[in-house]
Amino acid sequence: MRYCTTIGIDTHVKKNEVCALNTQTGEKATATLSGDPNQLISWIEKSGFSEPVCCCYEAGPLGFGLARDLSAVGIDCVVVATSKLPQRIDRKKNDRVDAEWLSRMLAAGSVRSVYVPSKEEESLCHLSRLRGEVASDLRRAKQRVGAFLLLTKTSYTLTKKRFTKTFYRWAESYEFELPADTFVFRHKINAVLRIEERLLQIENEIEHLIGKNPVLAARMARFRCIHGVGLVTAFTLVCEVYDFGRFRNGSAFASFVGLVPSENSSGQRVANGRLTKTGNSHLRRILIEAANCYSKPFKIAKTENVLVPEIVRIKAEKCANRLRKRRVALKERGIMPNKAKVAIARELCEWIYHIAVMST
Repeated sequence: MRYCTTIGIDTHVKKNEVCALNTQTGEKATATLSGDPNQLISWIEKSGFSEPVCCCYEAGPLGFGLARDLSAVGIDCVVVATSKLPQRIDRKKNDRVDAEWLSRMLAAGSVRSVYVPSKEEESLCHLSRLRGEVASDLRRAKQRVGAFLLLTKTSYTLTKKRFTKTFYRWAESYEFELPADTFVFRHKINAVLRIEERLLQIENEIEHLIGKNPVLAARMARFRCIHGVGLVTAFTLVCEVYDFGRFRNGSAFASFVGLVPSENSSGQRVANGRLTKTGNSHLRRILIEAANCYSKPFKIAKTENVLVPEIVRIKAEKCANRLRKRRVALKERGIMPNKAKVAIARELCEWIYHIAVMST
């Protein structure tokens, strides 16, 4: 759609810098407004801009509330993907210049919008992100325990793995040579236990929400047929993506996750580089963890979930067979384990996309 008026908004907590550009005459109008969306809506209505009108602002910590408020009164609003904006070369940068630049980029069609979730979808996403934050805290807390054992040259040999019931019983009774070291060690262990309790509470809340929402349970059941995709991964996929139909293919979904290589090619020279990592970092980490299960031999278990059509279960079995053979082939070629794991995650994105959009 060709807009007659494009409005760029540089958002802040206490104020919004706004620039409206008439795409036919080149005239512009600027204003400094408060962070209240109603004031912005009133300014747009009173100014009498040529219709159709479209607003845009960059995705950021202020979320999607402004976009939902504008859409509720019939004003188109685009939330711009910051990482997809053209690189700026101007030497002057301030809030007013940023707002004008956004309005000109929108008029030129040089912005790429992000999906604006509903309040319910965003609320589920908050829960998914919280689980990821607590899991990250738990990894760091366990690393601190391991680092302290290494620092004090203390070895644990009762079991092969740490942080088991046997390890916790040993940690509770172990005494260091110096009382201060014992206090520090117990404190670090207690930190791990407290975070594990928090993680369990969050996962119980996720299961509770799934039990109350049959639509969410049915969408997650599709993904859980895939080997390596459990409760947390399926919940994250639904919350972070929600509508897989907005991607044109599986490659576009992999690009959204940031699991595609960068490229610097010219003429007949083709050069691929590292991952772009310009997508959803939380979802990328979850999918790489899911792909890690293909590094070990496994037996494909057939699922008989009544929520999942037979055609989807067959597709999930083909996915497991294909990725298992791919992992073996990469290992035989001598590909580094981490690089192979990311390659499996990249192809897993393709399978997830096709299973999500399969019609039944």
